[in-house]
Amino acid sequence: MSIITEALKKTEASIQKNSLYESSGQNKQPKKKPYLLYFLAFIAGSFLISLVFTAINRKTELPIAEPAEAAPRPAKEPETIQQLPAEEPAVLVEEQDKPEKSFLLNGIFFSENNGYALVNNQIVKESDSVDGAKVEKITENTVELNNQGEIITLSTKR
Repeated sequence: MSIITEALKKTEASIQKNSLYESSGQNKQPKKKPYLLYFLAFIAGSFLISLVFTAINRKTELPIAEPAEAAPRPAKEPETIQQLPAEEPAVLVEEQDKPEKSFLLNGIFFSENNGYALVNNQIVKESDSVDGAKVEKITENTVELNNQGEIITLSTKR
């Protein structure tokens, strides 16, 4: 019992000490937080970040340079040379190649005797089409597609 009474006495003493500390007025008032200072720091940081991104964007924009092989024109051409009408330069129009379709084999699975494949996130079986290509054959590790007469073989990464 003496251990319990000693613990109770220590607890009472610490409670009295705390109550004396609080009643003496020595407790400190919490400091006011400078919210205005936080706000100004945020605004200044945002401004600096926008300046940095603007500078980066200006550096990435490359000016269009004139060809180096073009000779500079004289300020005034001599009067003895006759000016001929300039012909329109021939403009070569290249036929744009159709972008090749890309096919991604996500997986192959079988149900009974039928094989299914997940190509470009679409479930297909033999004789179905995906993005304009017909599914010709599905095996355990490959899928063959017929894309306008071109056979494309997709395989799993095993």
